[in-house]
Amino acid sequence: MKNFSHLAAAATLAALALAGAAAQATPVVVDVSGAQSVNLQGEAGNTVWLVNVGANALVNALDWSVTLNAFSPSSLSEMQVSFGNSGGLDLLTIAPGLLDTMSGSGSYSGTLDLSGYGIAAGADGLLRIEFSEAYKDLAVGTAEGQWTAGTLTFDVSAVPEPASVTLALVGLGLVGTQLRRRQAR
Repeated sequence: MKNFSHLAAAATLAALALAGAAAQATPVVVDVSGAQSVNLQGEAGNTVWLVNVGANALVNALDWSVTLNAFSPSSLSEMQVSFGNSGGLDLLTIAPGLLDTMSGSGSYSGTLDLSGYGIAAGADGLLRIEFSEAYKDLAVGTAEGQWTAGTLTFDVSAVPEPASVTLALVGLGLVGTQLRRRQAR
């Protein structure tokens, strides 16, 4: 009976570890200092960063605390950041100064729950972050704003690789088989 309780405990711990593997959230902090909004989203000239967050990792939330500087006649409400997989598809765009229609500097902070959006890095593990303008006021290729300070903090959950999940399930199955054999004796 002693061996049975050890195997049952091992099986329980393995199941909890497997369940917790996908639930572990990790903050990924990106310093936005120096990023420029130049053109419309997807156009050349914008600052684009690729941040490794892990293969197929899910983005659960975003916190931001940033200081922006919009060059006249552009406004703070036009400065935006988009993020999603490295292919540039499935991007989500936010404008921290959305209600601020003035040029000049402004500081903004906030939180956005993204758990229902399904935003994830691709198999390469890269999260694409693009700084752009919602409206082009100046000549093409001319910066309309700069992200002068602050951070974007992404709450990211790793997604276990299918092979890891399969191996864990096979291991749990073997433990269960051992338990049944010992009980039969």
